[in-house]
Amino acid sequence: MNMRFHSLQKLLAWKWRQSRVSFMIWGVSLVLITVATASAFSGLYQNEQERAAMAQTMENPAMTAMVGPGYGLSNYTNGAMMAHEMLLFTMIAFAVMSILMVSKQTRAEEEDGKLELIRALPVGRLSPLMASFITVSSYNIIIGLLIAFGLVAMNIDGIGIEGSFLYGITLACGGLIFTAITAIFAQLSQTARGTLGYSFTFLLLFYFIRAIGDVSNEALSLSSPLGLLLRVEVFVHNYWWPILITFMVYLILVAVAFLLNNRRDVGAGLIATKPGRKKASGGFFQL
Repeated sequence: MNMRFHSLQKLLAWKWRQSRVSFMIWGVSLVLITVATASAFSGLYQNEQERAAMAQTMENPAMTAMVGPGYGLSNYTNGAMMAHEMLLFTMIAFAVMSILMVSKQTRAEEEDGKLELIRALPVGRLSPLMASFITVSSYNIIIGLLIAFGLVAMNIDGIGIEGSFLYGITLACGGLIFTAITAIFAQLSQTARGTLGYSFTFLLLFYFIRAIGDVSNEALSLSSPLGLLLRVEVFVHNYWWPILITFMVYLILVAVAFLLNNRRDVGAGLIATKPGRKKASGGFFQL
């Protein structure tokens, strides 16, 4: 087992140097946007009557399908308003970040021949994938914690300390789930384009499942990681059980990714690529 993760520390240092610029861009953007949004909500709606009017607007099914179910609408504080309107879309941004980074550090490296060069060195078979997992997962957690500290530092009414950390950890968990999902598709697909395509398709699928479930069937919404994580009801009830379930699912998906990685050759995918046409279609001009 130790040999399979040989030279992991050196690969981690290389992965960090390789992706530090992307991490800084994503981190600064997500933290600043979240903190600025929290500040904007407190400035736009300065009394309970204005927030109550906004809560009535958010109660219709169309808004529920778009941003998720509203919690705390009877007492629409700054925190409840921000979580209702921003948590889902920020979570999707974390998911997009994770999909792009994992795809680049796994399947794209195989296509470019980098992984073959790395594997020619005294490196464990599972070390490259583990290094990518640790790197991207750490990015999600670090950015989530920075957002939490930023919200606490703002000291806005209705945005407490526990809710701020739950908000940041919820975002990080959304990124972790799609880190693992993308790593699985990196083993199944033979190309980076295929990895991205499958991963973004599942992100959209989970969004639509959550949207339908939030309007009509809560059990259906809970089958989507996006819908499950919205049940934290952050800044209202601050439930931690969706975090625990999501993290357990993440660990299971990580194990699946390593199992698939251990069963395939470098450059190969477990889903066979369909062959192209033997003959051009009649709509093409022959030159």
